[in-house]
Amino acid sequence: MSRPRRALATALLAVLALAGCSSPEETPTEEPSAISVSGAFGRTPVVSFEAPLELTEEESEVLIEGEGRELEAGGPALLALSAYDGETGEAVPDRGAGEARTLLLTPEEVGEDVYPLLLGAREGSRLLVTQPVAGEDGIERMLVLVVDVLPTVAQGEELAQREDLPTVTESDDGVTITLPDGDPPSTLEVETLIRGTGRQVAPGEAVTIQYQAVTWPGGEIYDSTWADGKVPRTVLVDDTFAGLRDGLVDQTVGSRVLVVVPPALGNGSQTLVFVVDILAATPVEEAATPEEGQSPQQTTPAG
Repeated sequence: MSRPRRALATALLAVLALAGCSSPEETPTEEPSAISVSGAFGRTPVVSFEAPLELTEEESEVLIEGEGRELEAGGPALLALSAYDGETGEAVPDRGAGEARTLLLTPEEVGEDVYPLLLGAREGSRLLVTQPVAGEDGIERMLVLVVDVLPTVAQGEELAQREDLPTVTESDDGVTITLPDGDPPSTLEVETLIRGTGRQVAPGEAVTIQYQAVTWPGGEIYDSTWADGKVPRTVLVDDTFAGLRDGLVDQTVGSRVLVVVPPALGNGSQTLVFVVDILAATPVEEAATPEEGQSPQQTTPAG
């Protein structure tokens, strides 16, 4: 007995609304069902097929096999999703165009059909999913989803760290920031610790980041996504502290950046040391930020 067809909007909401790697720069792939997917991993893919697609049962395929960590049940996931209407061949409006979305890997958040496909998938993987759905007009059609499983930690070339700035090391809880002796600098200091290979962050964009901020002196944690369940956060660059904004703009996606923010460019009273993993960047008109139900202030790091 075949599975009931879900409405197109319902199928997309289940996957999209809730919510350095092995990434070949240009990766044409060969798929069954005559669907061609190409383009750089982590960016909006180029998807082409002869529409309308023939109605078939749900199918999935791994187009790129990643080498990063495996997605775990209930753990954080960062997905770049693109959806296409199999009847017309067009991208589904307002339902994903390669934008990054953070979520926890549960059937409730990603949908019962997609959950087993993502469970155990490695970061750096690209998946192709086709499934039959019913549109609002009652006409059955195929839905085509391209899912890039993005890294949740920085990926790239590790660079030497300056001796006069805080030292950053990996830890089970994300990163550990060790402050040097002496007083903090009075000016903004920016150091790239890992240089990613993605595109540069532009002013006004939304960025998806993992970060930790500590006070200097003292070293107390001021704010941290790693300490808050390791779930990346998407924020508007221009809504962050002025010093943090200046430290992130022009950095490349995939980078880990150390930013020492003096009080005048931060909260006005303390020097803050940020370590930020830049996981994705999206033009604000395409981004789903701030998070639903939250104001920009609520989604701003240390804001």
